[in-house]
Amino acid sequence: MIDYTHPGRGRGRESELAAALRAAGDHAEHLLRPGAHAEVHPATELTDWYDTVQAVADACTGVIAAGDVPPPDEARTLDTWLLRATDCLGPCRRLLREARPLVEPPMTDDEVRDTYLALLELTHVVHESADHVRRTLAGRRDGIPPQEAPERFVRSRIAHQDLMRRALRLLPEEDARRDEWRYRYVVLAQRVAEYGGDSPGEAEAARLAAEELARPGSHLDDAQRAQLRAAGAALATQVHTGGDAARATGAADLALAHRAVWQAAPDDPLAAARFGAELLRAITVGESVDGLGLEDAVAALEHAVRIMDPASPEWSETLAARALARTQVIGTWSARERDIGAVVLELDGVRSLLPPGHPLTAPVDLALVQLLSLRGSGEGSLSDIRSALAMLRRARAQHPADPLHRLVLDAVFAQVHTAFHYHAGADDADCTGTGDEATPAQDRAGHAARTRQLLRLCVDRARRLADTREDHSPELLALVQHTLGWSLLMAATYTDGGGLAGDERYALLAEAGTALTESLSRTDERSPQLAGRELLLHIARLAEAQAPAAPPGAARAHAEAIGRLVDRPDVASRPPFQDTVRAVHFYAETLAAGTAPGGEVPGDRDRRLRRMEEAAAARPDAVDTPALDLRMQLARAQRAVDPAPAGLGELLVRAARPGTSSAAASRAGRERSRRTGQEALGLLARRVLVQEAAADAVLTAERAGPLSREVAGWCVEDGALEEAVGTLERGRALALHTEMATVDVLRTLTGLGRADLAGEWRAWRDAAHRQNRAGNRPEGAPDGSGAAWDSYAEHPVPERLGARVRAVLEEHGALETLLGTVPVAEIAAALRGTGNDELVYLLPTRNSPVSGGALRVRRDGGVRWTPLAGLADPTALDAYTGALELLLSAPRADAAEHAWRARLDGLCDWAGRAVVGPLTRDARGAGADGLPRLVLVPLGALASVPWSAARLPGPGGRAVRAVDRLVLSTAPSARMFVAAAGRPPVRAGDGALLVLGLTGAQARSSSSRALHRLYPRPRLLAPEAGRPAGRTSGGPDGTTRPAEVLDEIRRAALAHGIVDVSAHLLPDPSDSWRSHLAFGTVMGPDGAPAGDVDRLSVQTIAAQRFPVPPEGPGLCVSLASCMNGLPRRHHDESFTMAAAFLAGGASSVLGSLWPVRLHATALVDLLFHHGLRTGHPPVDALRGAQLWMVGPARELPASLPADVRRLAAGLLDALTASGHDPADPACWAGLVAVGR
Repeated sequence: MIDYTHPGRGRGRESELAAALRAAGDHAEHLLRPGAHAEVHPATELTDWYDTVQAVADACTGVIAAGDVPPPDEARTLDTWLLRATDCLGPCRRLLREARPLVEPPMTDDEVRDTYLALLELTHVVHESADHVRRTLAGRRDGIPPQEAPERFVRSRIAHQDLMRRALRLLPEEDARRDEWRYRYVVLAQRVAEYGGDSPGEAEAARLAAEELARPGSHLDDAQRAQLRAAGAALATQVHTGGDAARATGAADLALAHRAVWQAAPDDPLAAARFGAELLRAITVGESVDGLGLEDAVAALEHAVRIMDPASPEWSETLAARALARTQVIGTWSARERDIGAVVLELDGVRSLLPPGHPLTAPVDLALVQLLSLRGSGEGSLSDIRSALAMLRRARAQHPADPLHRLVLDAVFAQVHTAFHYHAGADDADCTGTGDEATPAQDRAGHAARTRQLLRLCVDRARRLADTREDHSPELLALVQHTLGWSLLMAATYTDGGGLAGDERYALLAEAGTALTESLSRTDERSPQLAGRELLLHIARLAEAQAPAAPPGAARAHAEAIGRLVDRPDVASRPPFQDTVRAVHFYAETLAAGTAPGGEVPGDRDRRLRRMEEAAAARPDAVDTPALDLRMQLARAQRAVDPAPAGLGELLVRAARPGTSSAAASRAGRERSRRTGQEALGLLARRVLVQEAAADAVLTAERAGPLSREVAGWCVEDGALEEAVGTLERGRALALHTEMATVDVLRTLTGLGRADLAGEWRAWRDAAHRQNRAGNRPEGAPDGSGAAWDSYAEHPVPERLGARVRAVLEEHGALETLLGTVPVAEIAAALRGTGNDELVYLLPTRNSPVSGGALRVRRDGGVRWTPLAGLADPTALDAYTGALELLLSAPRADAAEHAWRARLDGLCDWAGRAVVGPLTRDARGAGADGLPRLVLVPLGALASVPWSAARLPGPGGRAVRAVDRLVLSTAPSARMFVAAAGRPPVRAGDGALLVLGLTGAQARSSSSRALHRLYPRPRLLAPEAGRPAGRTSGGPDGTTRPAEVLDEIRRAALAHGIVDVSAHLLPDPSDSWRSHLAFGTVMGPDGAPAGDVDRLSVQTIAAQRFPVPPEGPGLCVSLASCMNGLPRRHHDESFTMAAAFLAGGASSVLGSLWPVRLHATALVDLLFHHGLRTGHPPVDALRGAQLWMVGPARELPASLPADVRRLAAGLLDALTASGHDPADPACWAGLVAVGR
């Protein structure tokens, strides 16, 4: 790109061209002024003007010869001067007539004509130079804006045409020079036609002239005749299409004409490029071109690129045409999936060369969208599909005028939008962005329904367009209807499609079949798209045949039709496509067998299972959603269970209805089903690794939780309890585990000799580097709440570094080691090392074949299963989660507060009766106090239960709390507990880092003031800009800017390991990855943050590796903020602020399950830190604080310093004065110990 701000182009010495134009401009004004040259000899005036034009011509030639391009302003001055110079031709003709009798000897007619022709020739040279400059600048992003280009080109070229006409009027018919000027006129007419500057009649006249001059006998050389043939072909395109590339008329003939031009001049890059582009257009609009195909278009464009000068104005357009041709090759299944990445990079590179608004920008963007969506669907990368959606939103927002263009954009948007939610597995997954600012969940609900409505509208628009736009290509409409049909099919088979009922699902399938039938009717039988469209139509009809009202055996005909496609020549010639058709045939036979009259005959099930196993084995590396569905359906079929709906797999892979089958019911069949289910979970773990942002990793992993509970339930049914533990771990905290595996990935890649890739991985995982990619506010952006993040801004084309890393690790067999599960023996060792007795997975009834229960890993390595019948009735849990959601939506509403407290009370009763009571009956503590110490890993919505507050029957009928009888901590997963157990224990000393993010009255009510006195050597960070000179003791030691906070936490980890954070946690209404600690927030009357805010995002924390010394002390982070230990969704991922600190290297974290009560939380936090200071581990310190809150006496510990006691007493008084009972679980039970 040209740097027009370079000193050589700025205010320094004036360029030669600028100087020549300045002088020439003055001279033109003089020449056009009436009577200005009355006292000057006309011959002298003519000579002076000739010299002026010569100076401009020489300056232009010099610029072009140097490979330089003048700045846009200088080029605009050149255009303006040329228009004036054309106007000067009239006065020059008059001067010539006046000079003719005044010279000696007088000029003859031929001399007058030749003198004037010489001036025309010289002006023509300047016009040609200016046109070269103009074309070059139009191809630059910093050159001529696209909206300005048509007017400038047409105006200048029409002035140039006027010069040509003057020359042709001077020259007699027999003059040999006429052919040269006519040749120039034709070439120029072709250029004018590029921007619609010529009428069809003028374009046709120029085309006929080109045809005449290209014949032997003209006074032109072979190169000129070849250029005339190319110009004639281009003019024919203009005449036939009227500049509308969507028209099909004559496209094949034009392509053949351009081929003839190229054949006559094989070394002409422009001829090759024009042929390739015209052939591509002809194929795109559905015309057959003498047996030529996309490969011929690609070959011609490849040849053009090889021999074309990159400085040529046509370079970027040729690259764009080649990329579009390669995209179409992929679209016809003629290329392997691995080729998609190369074309994506090529398209993205071409976009950077084309200026915004260039005619090729829209098709290049659309091609990139389609490939990103295709690659994202194949590799399971939501980042790819999200980028495609962002591009489509931007394109649709421009409201293109052409109805066909709008229809294409809407149809593709509906398709990609459906694909995103299909692969994300949720209708309300945020498809707009991955940054701090969220689209509210209530606005995202119903995306599937709205997209179905858009699809149906597009189908109607396509039909109306087909009736009214007969001049347009049937193939383009066929492509649109094919896209719509495929989208309707995907929408019908999308599991979470907004509560889609069976009847509506089959109605959608019928509409999909109709759209696909109409698409096929418009498809030429020689089109490379024919077989693919036939395949999709049979799939739609096959799925529709599953309707209860479908005639018996209706699926069989379509399954057989798909089988016939396998060996058809147009399929067999494309091996990648043939593999796809063969795999679909397997699925179709499976489905047809299950719906045949009378069901399966004996032996069919075994054959069907073998076919499904072959289909899975045929794509061992596939991680897309259909591959996942296939394995889960295969696992269910091996187990002889009724398959649960699973998206597209439900219709293409679903096994027959359950029936007696000794093969499937055998022990071997059940073992195979568990193994296949675990393979499916492994696919999800591999998909998580390739995501570009934590948001997409969490969305991708969300499906793992329910699936892992289903497969773990099978393990429990079969008595394979250790296997159940590993299976549950495959569905827990996958996104966080990927973050934690960074160090191991670096070490493994380096050991495999890929230090280069390890370096890229390290940079990619660096928090500051990932901040922008994750969609957080970029560095340098204003921190105020008014600086909104644009969720519709363009997302970068994903770099696919994760996919490359995964491929290397898989190639060397290292991936399973990194993403595998933790053995039971390691869990037991971690329990013993931390003094705990059991790690307990709590399985809800939902998504599990077994009734709810507890899978318990003991410290001796034993694993047992405790059924919990009370989990079968989750009424109290559902009521509580609904009340919590209402409280979070209306945090200052008294009614919501009262309803939540009432539901919390009922939840505590249910938790004791359903879970904690049965667990305590046989739990034994190995410690001196005899109290069982349990590490809970609650699954699904059970993560929201405050287990310490569960009510149990006590002596004399008095209820007691679980905190009285148990020592409870939690962990996102056993894998993360083992990691935390391997870190040094927490040992509080004199030092502590206190991060106070609250302001005003809230800051005065926080625990930070008391902790500042409790620890002898505290370090305080506050939102103020730092301690001023001469500050008083107790002032802040630093600011809460995110970079400074992270640096201070690193120093604290190396020194004393105690970090306390009092701040607001601002979670997104639904998506945990957007949560961030807000420092300096002032809450407005509506509960929204106001004022300046420093933000530290959960994604940034999760990417940290805090440097804890091996010898200790361990890092303990207490978070006095709202709901930092519970996500409002993605419970099994537990991507919370508390878990992020644990992933970053903390040994223990104090988290919260709901919006904290300020005075109560400050009091518990203070007592917690006092427990740490007196030598208690974090879990015991928290239990001690909670017991103090529920105890009747509530005497403050005598070991507290006097000033700290006064502050603690003040917090207690403020709490009781506000009408709250400290023993109320709402005041203390929401705080939980996470980690060791």
